[in-house]
This record gives sequence, structure tokens and C-alpha cells, in this order.
Amino acid sequence: MMNGIIGLQEVVEVVEKVKKELDARGGLKQIVFVACGGSLASSIPARFLLNQEGNIRVQAYNASEFVNATPRNIDKNTLVIGTSTKATAETVEAIKTANKLGAVSIALSGDSNSETSQAGWCHITYNHADEWYKNPELVHTNSMGTALKLAFVLLKEYENYPYFDQAIDGFKKLEAIYGRAYNSLKPAAAKFAMTYKDDAIWNVMSSGSAWEVAYSDAFCFFQEMQTVHCVPIHSGEYFHGAFETTDKDLAILLFKSVGRTRPVDERAERFLNQFAGHHWIIDAKELGLDEIDEHVAEYFNASLMHPISKQFISAMGDVRMHPMTYRRYMWKFEY
Repeated sequence: MMNGIIGLQEVVEVVEKVKKELDARGGLKQIVFVACGGSLASSIPARFLLNQEGNIRVQAYNASEFVNATPRNIDKNTLVIGTSTKATAETVEAIKTANKLGAVSIALSGDSNSETSQAGWCHITYNHADEWYKNPELVHTNSMGTALKLAFVLLKEYENYPYFDQAIDGFKKLEAIYGRAYNSLKPAAAKFAMTYKDDAIWNVMSSGSAWEVAYSDAFCFFQEMQTVHCVPIHSGEYFHGAFETTDKDLAILLFKSVGRTRPVDERAERFLNQFAGHHWIIDAKELGLDEIDEHVAEYFNASLMHPISKQFISAMGDVRMHPMTYRRYMWKFEY
């Protein structure tokens, strides 16, 4: 551990290695994230941070699209970051495609011996366990937290980021903030479970770095793990079409961020309070995220609210007697 932050030392060592290699090639031109599903979503806070605070171009692609429609600007000055807990075939192939084009690749994986890790020019191993969200010490050791650490270290090395120390302090504080939130929200999670156990259509909304939460909830927690329809909606985009479906019976989950995009979420909340009636709001500020320095707090929105959302939806799954591990097609068929 470095500064008491699990996984930070490995990230720092990899960035130093990568920077040395890219400097020898003439420098870093762009950063490209490739992955699928929840692994792609896990890079959203890192991408948001890099785009807000840095000057280097940052892009993201579904791994299969990257392989089949590879951008022509991938070259020796490109850093490609591929994420897969084990060995998602499309992501492994995307990393190999980047390597063939001369890019430097970092593989993020939950297993140091996975095909994903082995495909990368170098790799970083993150923690992966189904029940990770129940242990506050692990709240930032997953793929999302690891990608966020990577983004902060890249900013420090390439942009002389002035709030790096505040970011490191944020990771330390996050454990305590999440631990309190997780325990205090157990009654609320049970109420949520009983209230929404019969809903088969959902809208989930968020903004800023917390867009990761809406994306992951919709595609991973609700559709993949609970087999219910769910639409992820950016809080700002809500008013440009989706709000017309709002009524007293539609199940809506809104995540309110700490930081500059909070007014975007508050506008959506005002509308929901006026016209909806079957909605639930999870507020990062009420959970204590503003205890982190204001210069960096907004980049931790998803790190706090993603595991909270899993706590709530898992509780709903228990009431529905629909385990989060259930799959209809995944791992059962060729597709």
C-alpha cells in the first residue's frame, strides 16, 4: 500500500513504466478506454476526471466496436486501457488489436493471470468479489476505483495536477463515509425492496461522474441481474424526451451528485416531486460525500453511490427471490 491506499502503489509503478515508454516514443497523444458492459461503465468516473482536468484527448469504445471499426488514429503515442474482470473475449481482442497498431496497453483485470492481463503491455490487478460492497475497506479497490486511481496518477504525471494530495485523502475518507452509509441505509434498503419488488420497468437517472451509476444499474443490476427493463437517463437529458413517460406509477431512481452537476440532478428532482410519485432519491451529500475536499469530491460520486445502489437492488432481489447471480443466457449459451 502507498499512503495507506490499497492498490495505489501498483498503479503508480505502472504509470511510471508507461510514461517512460511513451516518452521514448515522443509522448502521449491520447488515452482510449476499451471494455464491455459494467467494465466499460467502470471507466466513466476516470474519463470524466481526465476530460475535466486534463488536456489529453480521452475516448472510450465498446471493445467489439473497437475491434471491428478501429479508429485510424490508434498509434504508438496512444495509451489503451482495457478492462475485464476475467477474460471477456472482445476486450482481450481489443487489447491485442491496440498492440498490433503499436499502442501501449494497460490491462485492468480481477486476475493477474487472466487472458486480459496477459494481453496487455502491462497490467493492474483489482479486487473482484461478489460481496465486495459489504466491506468498506474494498470500496475503491474494484475496477472503477482502480481506474479512478489510474486517472489521478496520470494527471499528476502528465499535467502536474494540483489536487492530487486531496484526491489521495479522498480515497482514505471514502472508506469511512461508505461504511457509515452502508450501515445507516440498511432499513432504507429493506423499505426500497418492499416498495419496488413488483416493478418491471424502471428509469434510473444521474449526471457527471455519477453517470456510471445509472449506466451500471440499468444494464447490470436491473436488466442483467434482475431481468427487468430499465432505461438509463442522464438527468440533463431527461427533459429532452424521457420526461414525457413520467407518471405516478413509473419506478424512477435518481442519484443526486455532489459537485458541479448537482443542479442538473436537482432540476430533475423538482420535476419528479411535482409529477411523479413512485420515485426514490439517493443523495451523495446526505451520505457525507462532501466531507471530501470540494476540488475532488465530485469525482467520487460513483465510488460511493454504485455500491449503495447494489445494496438496495440486492435487497430487492432477495425480496423478489431473484438472486443477483441468476442469468437466463449468460454463461449458458454461445452468443
